[in-house]
Amino acid sequence: MKKLKKSDLFYWFFAVLPFLISAAFYPYLPDQIADHWNSAGAADGYSSKAFALFFTPAFLMAVTLFVGLMFRIDPQKENINRSVKLKTTVLWFLVLLNNAVNLLTIAYAFHKRLNTTAIIFSFLGAGLAVAGNYLPKCKYNYTMGIRVPWTLASESNWEKTHRMAGPIWVAGGVLIAPMIYSYAIFRRGN
Repeated sequence: MKKLKKSDLFYWFFAVLPFLISAAFYPYLPDQIADHWNSAGAADGYSSKAFALFFTPAFLMAVTLFVGLMFRIDPQKENINRSVKLKTTVLWFLVLLNNAVNLLTIAYAFHKRLNTTAIIFSFLGAGLAVAGNYLPKCKYNYTMGIRVPWTLASESNWEKTHRMAGPIWVAGGVLIAPMIYSYAIFRRGN
């Protein structure tokens, strides 16, 4: 049996943290809480606190586990393991997204009117920029990267496409920040 490293334990702690936080706050929250927000950051969907606090993290955890499984069964898994920084970025992004959504849901339930949309888009932009930084070194595989028929048909095409796409992803992630800043100014009426 493979021994867990400290980094693995740290990762799995954060993977289960949303459930621990949900359990800690569960008794103090109202029966119905917001679990969806519109583009302006206002709540437009509500569900039971059990659903919002446990199903949503469970769903995001299932997505994380599914991605991890896909990494393990990929026919080119040795290449995924050679793209360790991008693989780690993807897995940590999913875990941190789960934590962010969980904390925003709880904060909103406590009447902390945060602009959830701006926060989530900022998080997505940061994730896109970080992944883009590692994309040029992504080795040929069937699970992560730009997987279209022509990149999967040629390792040379794969490498050239990912070298070109990396800076675009970084720029796209960074571009989200000025858009959110501009929107925040608009919302304040300035």
